[in-house]
Amino acid sequence: MTIIKYVDAENNVTEVEAETGESIMSLAVNNMVDGIVGECGGAQACATCHCYLDNKYAKHFSEMSEMEEAMLESAPQRTETSRLSCQLMLKDDTPDIEVSLPSSQY
Repeated sequence: MTIIKYVDAENNVTEVEAETGESIMSLAVNNMVDGIVGECGGAQACATCHCYLDNKYAKHFSEMSEMEEAMLESAPQRTETSRLSCQLMLKDDTPDIEVSLPSSQY
């Protein structure tokens, strides 16, 4: 079982156990993690699941698609490590992951 640590803008940490096949967004929404909204339900249509994924974890996920890149252009507080958490799918070999959250999704 993989543990996802969500670190909010005030450095509060919420840990959630994850199952293979879940997205980091769905896991957050289903466990009421503050800071991930997921208005579009994971359809890459809103950017309200914006997170920061440290480069050391990036190799465990697919590369950013053009659609994800386009959605992130509207995300406030975007950085080089920004990703849509709905596009970060957990696999059998995904290690424990830490993602940071922006202070706002709007």
